[in-house]
Amino acid sequence: MRMCYALGTLLVGLLGCSPGIAQPIAGAAHEPADAALESVRPAQGATALVINPRQEQIFVPITDPTGEALAPWYAALRAAAAGQGQARIAWFGASHTAADIWSGQVRRVLQERFGDAGHGYLLPFRWHGGYRHQDINMKASKGWTPHRHRMLDPLPEGDYGYGGVAASSDDASQWMQVRTCTDNSCGRKVDHVEVWVRKQPGGGTLLARIDGKVHEIRTAARRHSVHFERFVLPDGGHELRLSPKGDGEVYIYGAVFGRTGPGVQVDQLGIPGMRGKILLNWRERPWRAQIQRREPHRVILAYGTNAVGDTHQPISRFRAGWRRALERVRAATPNAACLIVGTTDRPTKPDEEGQRFHRPRTDLVNEAQRALAAEYGCGFWDAFAAMGGRGSMSRWVEAGLASRDHVHLTRAGYELKADRMLAALLEGYGGGRALRTR
Repeated sequence: MRMCYALGTLLVGLLGCSPGIAQPIAGAAHEPADAALESVRPAQGATALVINPRQEQIFVPITDPTGEALAPWYAALRAAAAGQGQARIAWFGASHTAADIWSGQVRRVLQERFGDAGHGYLLPFRWHGGYRHQDINMKASKGWTPHRHRMLDPLPEGDYGYGGVAASSDDASQWMQVRTCTDNSCGRKVDHVEVWVRKQPGGGTLLARIDGKVHEIRTAARRHSVHFERFVLPDGGHELRLSPKGDGEVYIYGAVFGRTGPGVQVDQLGIPGMRGKILLNWRERPWRAQIQRREPHRVILAYGTNAVGDTHQPISRFRAGWRRALERVRAATPNAACLIVGTTDRPTKPDEEGQRFHRPRTDLVNEAQRALAAEYGCGFWDAFAAMGGRGSMSRWVEAGLASRDHVHLTRAGYELKADRMLAALLEGYGGGRALRTR
């Protein structure tokens, strides 16, 4: 089966590097100076590096002290399986998420089992080399202005919408295009499209061409507000093309490709290089309106790998930022299941002898997230343990499952990670463990 994602059959880098090799995010890492760093090299005679991670029998369950953290998700899955509803996921994260290989594999497996309810939400603009979507075709011109929070941004928050990134232009020559796939098992049909824009003083007209037919979305208004324009279509393949009319700025949050029938949708909301507290930099009112529009049954927060390198930051400050982010998420989606995904293994860069070391902060971040999950009624999935624990990244690199940067995974690695996560996610539903190896 030919894959249907926008830009190649492998992860073409997370910053435009050569195929299959994902480069580090610039400025994301701070090398620790901890004298207690432990080498990830095996001792003399040890066999850690000769164990193929593909063959390891690893099952890591979701930690859930209440036993109820994923109940809304399982109820939604049962409804989808019975042909009576949908199960929707809002998946926030950093570069591991933004490539939509890990999340894309989860989407594909769940849709093949419970039904294809459409791709879900996306911003049809490749604003970053590491942002893409699987099982849907998207492309855009290069003249759009992206809007998102940056670490050195002097503004504490901005109107970035559901996924934390928006785009604007007043140039009639600019365009974005999304279309369904033609020969994949998933992503071939939708029966409605939504276009999400900001209405604002001086706003221009957005031209939405659906299968060649032009619709005008006027965005001029007395004050800023979120507007959802919905187009009902025959169930089948469709194409959406967006462009400014040229009579003022249009500000686009994103689009939804969906179906009204039973099945699963997964909204991939990754931003490379970010930490969990990034949600606090998104203006809350428009963000809340948009996530509530999607009504997710499960919210995934998959941050942590970048925070492992933040040795300058006390872990108490890390916990404080996460508490505020979790309070915002739980207030906006009180009826959704919540899942925090811990960091993967991330050793230090090699020293003069080529030796890498375990970062003690990895354990601090994972334990903080595990405790916060329990505090806020969320489940916790330990991705570090699912990789094989300390030193596993080196084994994954040797097996072709991770990139040479020892941070990101290859397509095969993300798919293996997805399958191990699916095993845990489906255990409470029933029948999950059969997916635990690949």
